[in-house]
Amino acid sequence: MPDVWLDTVTPKISIAIHSLLPCLHKKGYSTLVTAKRQTQTTDMLDVLGVAYETVGDYGDTPKEKLAADAKRTLGFLELFDRVGYPKVLWAHGDVAAIRTAFGLGIPIVYANDTVFAYHVAKLASPLVDWLVAPKCFGKTWSKYGIAKSRIIHYDGLEECAWLKTKFAQPKFLEELRGRKPVVLFRDIEYKASYCSEVKVDSQRLLEELSKLATVVYLPRYEEEKQRLKTLSNVWVQPKPVLTAQLIPYIDLMVGSGGTACRETALAGVPTINFHFWDVQARYLHAKGFPIQICPNTNDIIKAAKKILQNPHQYRMDTKAAQAKLKSPLPVWTRYIERCLKTEA
Repeated sequence: MPDVWLDTVTPKISIAIHSLLPCLHKKGYSTLVTAKRQTQTTDMLDVLGVAYETVGDYGDTPKEKLAADAKRTLGFLELFDRVGYPKVLWAHGDVAAIRTAFGLGIPIVYANDTVFAYHVAKLASPLVDWLVAPKCFGKTWSKYGIAKSRIIHYDGLEECAWLKTKFAQPKFLEELRGRKPVVLFRDIEYKASYCSEVKVDSQRLLEELSKLATVVYLPRYEEEKQRLKTLSNVWVQPKPVLTAQLIPYIDLMVGSGGTACRETALAGVPTINFHFWDVQARYLHAKGFPIQICPNTNDIIKAAKKILQNPHQYRMDTKAAQAKLKSPLPVWTRYIERCLKTEA
C-alpha cells in the first residue's frame, strides 16, 4: 500500500513530482506516481527517470473529455486493486484523480497555480482538503467552493521547487552554440478549455521571429510539428528537453505564459509573455525579473527586434532576487504529512 499517490497530467507537474519525491522518500514514505497517456507528460517522466503507472488518456471535445475522465477513474480503481490503496493524494488539478480520491475517502493535497482553468477549478476545489498556491493569487480559489482557511500560501512560485536543480545537458544541444541569436518559443496550450481568449497570431509571430533569429520551438502536441515544415530557421529538439537545459543557449523567450516563461525569467533571460491572464508574470515583473506581458502580435515583434539587437544588455543576474523566493516543497511535504497523520 503506497503512502502517497502523486498524479501528473502535464510535463510541468512531472518535473514538480521529480522534485517532491526525494523529500517524501527522505522521510520514509512510499510513493506511487500515475500519469495520463500523453507524449510530453510521460516523456518528461522518462527523461527524469521517474517510475510511473500510465492511467487514462486525453479527450479533445467536451464529450471525449468526459468519457476519458470516467475511464481514468476506473483505471485508478483497477490499479489500486493491484498495488494497494494510497493514504493521501498529491495532485495538480486532474479532475479524475481528485474525484477518485474523494470518492474513496483519501485526503487530497491540491497544488495549483492555474486558477484561470475554470472547469478544473470548479470541479476540483470543493473536494480537496488543502490547496497550496503561490501567495500572488490570494484566496481566489474560494469562489469555487473551498474554504479560505484551507488555502495555504507561500511567497514564491512552483518553479522554485526545481530552480536550483542541476539537470544533465544533452549533447545534441551543442548544435545551438553556433546559432546566434536564439529565441525559445512556446505556443499557447490551445487544447485547454481556457485558451479561447488568446488573441495572438502565433503562426505569424513564429514566421517573423524566424527572420530575426534561430527559433527553438517547444511543441505542446505532436501535430504542431506540421506547421513548421514551411519555415526555415526553426529548430525542434530531436528528444524531449527541459527549459532549464535550454537556458544557457537562448537569448530571448517568447511564449504563452506558464512554466517555460517563468523559468527563463527566473534565470534572467529576457522574456515576452503573451498569455491573456498571468498573475505570476506580473508577480515576477514586480520583483524585478526580466519579463513583460505583451498580448499583441505587432508589439511582440517590435519588442523582440529591440532585444535581439543586443540581448546581453537585457539579460540579468537574478541570483539575489531568486534567494528571496520560497519553494513550495516544504509546504507540499508538510501538508502531505498532516494528511498522513490524520489517517494514522
